[in-house]
Amino acid sequence: MPEGKIVSEALIKPLGDVLVHVGRSLAKAQRELDRNSADTQIFIENDKVLSQYDLRSTWYHMPEIDLDLKISLSLHEEIDLATKISVPQLFGATLDASYAKKYDYDVEGSSQIKVKIVSIPPPSSMET
Repeated sequence: MPEGKIVSEALIKPLGDVLVHVGRSLAKAQRELDRNSADTQIFIENDKVLSQYDLRSTWYHMPEIDLDLKISLSLHEEIDLATKISVPQLFGATLDASYAKKYDYDVEGSSQIKVKIVSIPPPSSMET
């Protein structure tokens, strides 16, 4: 595995972390869409002319998102210091022009991960 400085520059992360960051980015985008719709509704309700017409702001929802990620995957073993057991971990590096140039990486050899994120209703315990 490359040294710390190279790791941070190349954005090499455990694959699970990469997917978590993608999910958080999508959640942030949805929150911004919701905030914009709420702000628009508040604007309509506080405007003397617009409030007369029973207007409602448009709400946007991302019901399904298909991601096609091209990344460089590598498998590394990490040794648990307490148990001395070797644990394999899958790392992914995002591919961009600087990564390809810096490591002379052929993008055609990249790994492809397809992810589908689908909205679902909240668990019944959260509806009360």
